[in-house]
Amino acid sequence: MVDQFVQLVDILQNLFEGYCIQFFFGRFAEIKWHRIKNAQWIVCIVWVLIKMTGGKLFQKTDSVTLVVSLLFGTAVLFVFCMCWYRGNILLKLFLVIQFVSLRELGFLAGYSFLYLGKSLIDMLAERLDNGIVPMESFLIVINVLGCLSLALMSVIKYTLLYAALWKIVKSCHYREKGRMGKEVVFYLLPAVAGVLVSTLVRLLLVTVADGVLVLLFDRYPVLYLLIPMLALVLLGAIVCSFRIYQDMVILQEEQAEKIILENQITQMQSSMVEMEHLYDGIRAVKHDMNNHMAVLLNLIRKRNGGEDEEIRQYFAGMVQSVEQLDNRVYTGNAVSDAVVGSKFRYAAKQVKGIRLDADGFLLPDTLTMKAYDVGIILNNGLDNAIEACVRMREKEPEAEAYISIRFFKAKNMYFIETENSFDGMALSRGDSGLPLSMKEDKEVHGIGLKNIRKCAAKYGGDVDCIVDGNKFTLSVMVKG
Repeated sequence: MVDQFVQLVDILQNLFEGYCIQFFFGRFAEIKWHRIKNAQWIVCIVWVLIKMTGGKLFQKTDSVTLVVSLLFGTAVLFVFCMCWYRGNILLKLFLVIQFVSLRELGFLAGYSFLYLGKSLIDMLAERLDNGIVPMESFLIVINVLGCLSLALMSVIKYTLLYAALWKIVKSCHYREKGRMGKEVVFYLLPAVAGVLVSTLVRLLLVTVADGVLVLLFDRYPVLYLLIPMLALVLLGAIVCSFRIYQDMVILQEEQAEKIILENQITQMQSSMVEMEHLYDGIRAVKHDMNNHMAVLLNLIRKRNGGEDEEIRQYFAGMVQSVEQLDNRVYTGNAVSDAVVGSKFRYAAKQVKGIRLDADGFLLPDTLTMKAYDVGIILNNGLDNAIEACVRMREKEPEAEAYISIRFFKAKNMYFIETENSFDGMALSRGDSGLPLSMKEDKEVHGIGLKNIRKCAAKYGGDVDCIVDGNKFTLSVMVKG
């Protein structure tokens, strides 16, 4: 009966361990076969088979066998990770070492509860020697206490393991799965320490005294307290180090976003001042040119004694050309005028023959959205649109390039949409649901869409990216 219970507990442990593997590994890496359904159960079953096979290979209980079984299990988990999941080698090292360390520390923390069962068994043995407890009852109680101790240790071990994995997964803020860089060194330092401590305990766990095998914990009972405390400290260090680094990453991203926003504000302010000076100069020149042409036309009439139709048409054409000097984009807002005008001029320089359209963009007086936030949305949206058109022209020099912006209202929601042509290349989406940056440095770039979403969220709105062939539409929805 006891052997059957031990086997059942062992199977349940391996099933849950397989579930934890998929839960943890699946957060950082995609499986190689996307069409497989219920991947977590497949991992559970495979892991049970692996552990059962490994258990038959290492049936001895000496220290060397315990260490070899740990190394073998770690190697098997790494091979499984390489075969089942996508990602670079650093990521897979992180996943395997982190998981093994947390599992071993959970075991060391729960092992001390075997001391409670052992103490109760020793008390019953004394009563048996004194004839207080009959042998039949003693054997039954021993079996029950052994089963309960094993079950309690397993519950504590896997509760700590799952809690630690959940904390790490919860604090993870990676942009994309399957990749990890040099930060893996920072993550693995406490994890490697945990594995080394577990290896040391395994080496010293079984000793020989006078030809008899003795457990290290029985020789030094204080270790029932010290080892679990050390395990809990290391387990906390692993979780906290990961979270601290993730917080640092978030802080760096926020600082980068702040710098970008400050630069955008400075650019918008400079553009507005520059454009106001430019438009003032253009209006003055246009006014003077109209006056000069009117005087010249009167002088020609007096000299010729009448009006010459050809000369009149010529001057009419000049007047029309002068009127076109003031080609300012009118959107109903000075900030958006400056942003759209500046970006359209930049786009015309970067992409030859690009078609630019802002006729459908007119902000109503009833819009409660701040001009600053409108400027951020337009600035980032048009930057992305221009980059997409530039990339498309690099691949297809004869392709039609265009950028169109429009503003409209539907029920109680306002929509700011930027539509542009692009190369039609499928855009992968990150965890935020937004397209990932096409630039190489994804840690710095790709912030524009996040800034747009933040602006939209301030007004109870959101962002949607729509791809239709070679047409990309960025739709920003805000409440009126």
